[in-house]
Amino acid sequence: MNIVPLQQVGRWAAIALIGLTILSCKKDHPEPEPEPEPTDRTEGQLIKDDIYKYYKLYSVWADGSIPDHLNNPAQYTDQYNSASSVLDALKRLTPVHVAAGYAGVFDRFSFMEGINGYNIAGEASTKMDNNEGYGISVQWFSVDKGLTAQPYISFVEGGSPAQVAGFKRADIITSVNNDTENYSVEVSCPDEGGTCEVKDPAAYSRLRGKINSALDGTSLTLQVKRADNKVFEKPMSYGNSYVINPIYKDTIYTYSGNNIGYLALSSFEEIENNNQNQKNINAAFAAYETKQIKSLIVDLRYNGGGYVDAAIYVADKIGGAKTKGKLMLTYEMNKYMQSDAAKTLRDQLHMYDTYFEGLSTLNLNKVYFLVSEETASAAEMLINVLTPHLPVQIIATESRTYGKPVGFFEQKVQNKVSYWPASFILKNSRGNLGEKYNKGTDRDLRDYWDGLVPDQSGIGDDVSAGVGDPKESMLATALADAAPTSGTRAALRSISSRTIQTVEQGKMHTRPERGMIKTKSR
Repeated sequence: MNIVPLQQVGRWAAIALIGLTILSCKKDHPEPEPEPEPTDRTEGQLIKDDIYKYYKLYSVWADGSIPDHLNNPAQYTDQYNSASSVLDALKRLTPVHVAAGYAGVFDRFSFMEGINGYNIAGEASTKMDNNEGYGISVQWFSVDKGLTAQPYISFVEGGSPAQVAGFKRADIITSVNNDTENYSVEVSCPDEGGTCEVKDPAAYSRLRGKINSALDGTSLTLQVKRADNKVFEKPMSYGNSYVINPIYKDTIYTYSGNNIGYLALSSFEEIENNNQNQKNINAAFAAYETKQIKSLIVDLRYNGGGYVDAAIYVADKIGGAKTKGKLMLTYEMNKYMQSDAAKTLRDQLHMYDTYFEGLSTLNLNKVYFLVSEETASAAEMLINVLTPHLPVQIIATESRTYGKPVGFFEQKVQNKVSYWPASFILKNSRGNLGEKYNKGTDRDLRDYWDGLVPDQSGIGDDVSAGVGDPKESMLATALADAAPTSGTRAALRSISSRTIQTVEQGKMHTRPERGMIKTKSR
């Protein structure tokens, strides 16, 4: 897009700069104060106009892809019957990209949602800092080539009703709301591994539906069987949202005097003003510093992203002494966002070159990242910005991570719509977004348009093992490399002999992808 002078952008740029609300590590959301709109257009038409103009001003693909109708948005928007139709049409104008498992336009990310129930004829959701429900994810697995598959709790979010009640990863669901159902389903699993086939799809579908309905209810009694075959049962309820604690495990392993840190992060929530999340992060890294760990394992397999500034803070803690003063990341934006007209906006968003400050005294030899295809956005960014500065090893359940290098800030439209056009790409210190379109030919280049390419893939997420259990397959793989002792090698050999096989549509209530979010400074 050509740089649009302020006199041409007119009231659209003024509205953009005044009415902007922004989401990285959460702050105020001041109400927009737009100039009076023409009285001859309805509220719905004005919303469609704003969807167009903010996309043209902020979208990272605006240059060369989006036609310029800033002086008269109705010229473009009146051909569509809803705000979501306008956005869908704009996204279809962005360049085509063919990726692993994906072929379509680049912008599959921009979204919007109605405020206070306003209907935009489309669905979208971003929940940060707080969440609703019980905080449980479920996966159906067959273990050791068994004849049955069972619903395992694969993840329990920190701060959730399930975590407070005492439920854990690896718990097997045996009863929902005091029923007497048998939640085991007969399966046929291929000998060479892979997905198991359910013998009675109708019964499996009914059981899945029953668990899903129960997890959506406002009260729930759950009974589970644990690895020691003991039964645990607890009632739960929720009315209001809970505050997320993104650290769901942190510990230190010691093998022959070698201290290895482990940090499991479910998302990147607000870190600022010494809030509880910042205190928790600081406490974990203080322990790592005291033990002088030389390797750190960061578990991001369920991490769908979050606030950019929170990921920056964690990256700075991990980088420690080795990265202090070095360039961490830069922003790629369209021409308007780089122009003088948008300088105040960039300052409010802190969208400028970011350098490591040395927020810890760690001097790590290697960082391991445990990832899956759910690992996205700010989680991928964390890996990417550290790769030029530290030895990084990616251990993946599948062949890649999700692949989302774009970020957002919120724009409220007519106080009816929360709008999130993809507005920037985060690039590492090499001046690209993971060596941009590189396909992995250079060992250290990490491209995450198509997902980050792991060093080890297909390891498998063994949900029959608890969080932080050294006998869990992904963690054991990292430990065997970080501390190659007879004990860690034996554990890895033992795990390698096991078979953990998924079931079709086996994932239930998986965590939402959060994105790379920027927010306005106070």
